[in-house]
Amino acid sequence: MAVPIPMLIWFDRFDDRIGTLKVAGELVRTEELNGEDTLEFRCREVPANGDRLLWRDGDVWREHVVVRTEEPLEGLCSVYAESSLCELLDDFIEEEHLTARTAAQAMGFALRPTRWTLAYCDVTGTAGCVLYHVNALWALRRVAGVWGGEVTPVITVANGRVASRSIRFEARRGAWRGLHLTYGKNMADCTRTVLEQDVYTALYGFGMGLPLTDEDGRYKGGYRRKLTFGEVNGGANWVGDEDVRLVWGRWNADARQRCTASGR
Repeated sequence: MAVPIPMLIWFDRFDDRIGTLKVAGELVRTEELNGEDTLEFRCREVPANGDRLLWRDGDVWREHVVVRTEEPLEGLCSVYAESSLCELLDDFIEEEHLTARTAAQAMGFALRPTRWTLAYCDVTGTAGCVLYHVNALWALRRVAGVWGGEVTPVITVANGRVASRSIRFEARRGAWRGLHLTYGKNMADCTRTVLEQDVYTALYGFGMGLPLTDEDGRYKGGYRRKLTFGEVNGGANWVGDEDVRLVWGRWNADARQRCTASGR
């Protein structure tokens, strides 16, 4: 939805202040519970990918990170920014087996490799899950789903810059107004946008082909066939997801079978 235009305090990726970024026209914010939180707007100046935008939403501070810009030769720059929680995509969790853990303990494991902390938690009960080779944002949302809580990023500001970043993990955000909106229910009108991106259900992996040389080791021009992993993968040089193939694979009229979107 379009919101009143706030003052966007502009920082670089290292939290050094650049100035303010003035919005030209309207600013649209899209927020999904435990999911998407984005800003879209246009401006005359061009922020860099990774720059941070700090702004005040009523009495609450918000922080977003520029992840995409469209810069025409003439005219305004279009900016797409995501909640600063997106930085958790770059923090990696190798393996954590959570068994009979409280919500606060589980959230602590999800945030451990990050600079974010847990500020508040009122989600009760114990549960368990496995976090294996995932980024911290995926782990955060996994914990929210398993323990049944709702996540709110908390940005504190001191001396005109971000002083700390933390998470509130609550059984329910905000006050109960007697209605919970769920996609497809209790709505007179709704528009769903599906990203126009191809879905690939199998991928081929290739290594570098070795150069062709003569008996003395001198390069003759050209390369041998690229290295594959079929010998250690049952003869197949690709890896795929069978369950996803059944949903997204295209129909091959000649073979009379479902094929993957990538050509299998």
